[in-house]
Amino acid sequence: MAIVPRITAVSYLDTLPFVYGAEHEGNFRAELALSDFSTAISDLREGRADIALVPVHAVPSLAGARIVTGYCVGFSGRATVDFLLANEPESPASALFAGAQAPLAPLLEAKKPCAYAVWAAHADTDPDWIEGLQHALTFGLEHTYEAILACGYGEKPCDVYGHLSRIDYIFDNQKEKALKKFWNSGLKADLRANPG
Repeated sequence: MAIVPRITAVSYLDTLPFVYGAEHEGNFRAELALSDFSTAISDLREGRADIALVPVHAVPSLAGARIVTGYCVGFSGRATVDFLLANEPESPASALFAGAQAPLAPLLEAKKPCAYAVWAAHADTDPDWIEGLQHALTFGLEHTYEAILACGYGEKPCDVYGHLSRIDYIFDNQKEKALKKFWNSGLKADLRANPG
């Protein structure tokens, strides 16, 4: 029996392309669990997951964990955050930012790109698993419209596509710098298990 990675992903509209890619990319095999952020954090911390999509504030508390893949769930400025919060109350953005606007205000007011959820893995996670996940996430993002239709959003696919197109999924140097600034500030954001 082949050993496959155990992956916990957050099940929200914002992560639809990621989940679709993990489930439909033909060469990728994984044990995929869908949950909320709190479960994703505990799954990675307690060894029930090899890789998990976790909120950025949790990464420093996950001993031995590191950010993997070139993807995240992020935003390109304060205007994007305001849009996401106003239009998708069940999104990871609302889960992270609701009730935490004050501590995150300096980061948001800078209007620079930043990630609010990243893929993290244990340091000893098989690099082939991470590479496979990277390909699966790429596949999902390249097939976002198909993901929308497959997940039952066929009545208003353009509205959902418009929402997803405002999310910045690329984890680049700018987001990494903003993330380090956030971590170095020592500010914490409490996360509700059931947003909305």
